[in-house]
Amino acid sequence: MPTFSVIIAESLWEALNVFLTYWWFFLFFILWPIFQALWVTYVQEKYIRKLKWNLLEVKVSAELEKRPKTMEEFFSGLASNFETAIDTLYDVYLSGIVESWFSFEIISFEGDVHFYIRTPSMHRDVIESQIYAEYPDAEIQEVEDYVTSIPDDVPSEDYDIWGTDMKLAKDSAYPIRTYKEFEDMASGDFIDPIGNIVEGVNKLGPGEQMWIQILVRPTDDGWKKVAQNTVLKLAGREVKGKPSGGFIQSLLKEMADLGKRIVFINPNLESAGGEEKKTNDMPSMMLHLSSGERAIIDAIDEKMKKPGFETDIRYIYSARREIFNKGKANAAFFSYFTQFGSDMLNRLVPDGKTKTSAYYFFPDARKAVKKKKILRKYKSRILDVKSYVLNSEELATLFHFPTIEVKGPIVPRVEAKKGKPPTTLPI
Repeated sequence: MPTFSVIIAESLWEALNVFLTYWWFFLFFILWPIFQALWVTYVQEKYIRKLKWNLLEVKVSAELEKRPKTMEEFFSGLASNFETAIDTLYDVYLSGIVESWFSFEIISFEGDVHFYIRTPSMHRDVIESQIYAEYPDAEIQEVEDYVTSIPDDVPSEDYDIWGTDMKLAKDSAYPIRTYKEFEDMASGDFIDPIGNIVEGVNKLGPGEQMWIQILVRPTDDGWKKVAQNTVLKLAGREVKGKPSGGFIQSLLKEMADLGKRIVFINPNLESAGGEEKKTNDMPSMMLHLSSGERAIIDAIDEKMKKPGFETDIRYIYSARREIFNKGKANAAFFSYFTQFGSDMLNRLVPDGKTKTSAYYFFPDARKAVKKKKILRKYKSRILDVKSYVLNSEELATLFHFPTIEVKGPIVPRVEAKKGKPPTTLPI
């Protein structure tokens, strides 16, 4: 009687013979997904190149008393426009339509801070109407794109830059600190985190610029399913859904389980009663979690309650070579983002793959390549494919207009209050 290993070897040999005979049939299933991905990429790039964009500067009243919660309502309204552009397969495979993304930017020119929103022209009316709905006294005007103030050939004899993309230290399920943690619940006092960057860039001098770009695109609830699995793991419960590791790992697992049943005995059968064990009945460990572990689970649950956005944060400091001082600018930038970090939850950190630093082998040449690449990505507002997810509350914490708590003449403000927003805006 053939052994189990002999049976497996013969079966694999037969499968190989079938593949060698009908390889042309299998080739279609291998090449078709590749062609499909390349074609979709091609038509999407054509669509993106045809898009028209507007760069809007937003100024608010110096007496603004609204907290970042107001900006959170703006982002929630922005999320409601998700999945309105793509209706048919024609839109995907022939028109190449992609979901729109937006850029929220905090820019310092020689210490003066400006707040910009870059939007596809087809969404300009929506952006303006939502801003006026939340900030009736705001002033919005289209401006020239400031990125042309730095030449494309940096680093050069005249200019130098330093930059990086930011990424989450943990996966997207774990939230960063939000504006709610900057408010004293007892007294109601609020320390506006935006004041950190406003005061920090005040030290920039003539010829120095600091750019912060927050690219966002509304996304579906797929990230919430991953977050739910994270909660289940932390709670000591079984993770439901598809096994991790993809199709190959799932197939290998099924084959291994089948082998156990053939060669050995059914591992789920009890030796005495013959009934299957209820392996899925895993007792919850919630009662055994520490207060810190429960706080993490609660924080993840809170994050999942609000709409999410694919996010990519990019930073560039630039100056003429004779005054270039990356340490001064970087201290202001990283001080701003450090305040949103939490060791228990999540924090934003520099992405080492994009950071314009290099060591050991040919460092100057490698840094020059990185600097040109990040400047090109910034100017074109490229939203990287491997972005992460922040919800509306987190985004409102990172980007909102300075409240009355932020003092200083370096932030352009609306000089006179307006009665009502323009009546011609769409509702």
